[in-house]
Amino acid sequence: YILKSSIYVSLTNRCNAVPLIKTRGPSFTMPAASGFSPLPSNDEPTAEQVADAVSAALSGVEAKEVCFAGVGEPLLRRRCLEDAAKLIRKASPDLALRLNTNGLVADSEAKELASSLRAIGFSGTTVALATADAAQYTELMKPEPIRLSPVMSIPMGHSEVTGFIAACVAEGLNVECSAVARPEVDLDATAALAKSLGATFRERSWHP
Repeated sequence: YILKSSIYVSLTNRCNAVPLIKTRGPSFTMPAASGFSPLPSNDEPTAEQVADAVSAALSGVEAKEVCFAGVGEPLLRRRCLEDAAKLIRKASPDLALRLNTNGLVADSEAKELASSLRAIGFSGTTVALATADAAQYTELMKPEPIRLSPVMSIPMGHSEVTGFIAACVAEGLNVECSAVARPEVDLDATAALAKSLGATFRERSWHP
């Protein structure tokens, strides 16, 4: 789907927290002109299909970047994300690459993932920081744990998101943190936290 001068591509409908589109509020809808629609049920494209879709979209729009986003969380399909990005870079080296993510990345993986994104050619990430308050984050985003086995899992939450943001900043990526202007969220505190992590901040509108 297309928004302004960006081509957005979806890799999955699956998510490990409240989907970012749903965090915008119950009345939020994507602009009709964007051509947005969820992926067909249980349909997850291959890296080659993603690259082909981007190539086809470029025939009808002058785009400056490709952003991996959609209903689901792109990092749940990390290998596809990386492979598709490499194919896109090879075919269209002037296109910028960006990732829109909830940032729920285990501390043990954050540095390596950020380094990989930078090496592939990503210039930036947009991370849903959501709030400056860890307890409120859990309430708003309802993050799922990383399940290592039927009896063992790693809890995920606000600290993992801020850790991933810091890792991306350290790798030289341009990081934009976002938060939805819900009445109960302290946007000033959230913006201050983003700045302290070396990122910029973007307020997203709330649609009750």
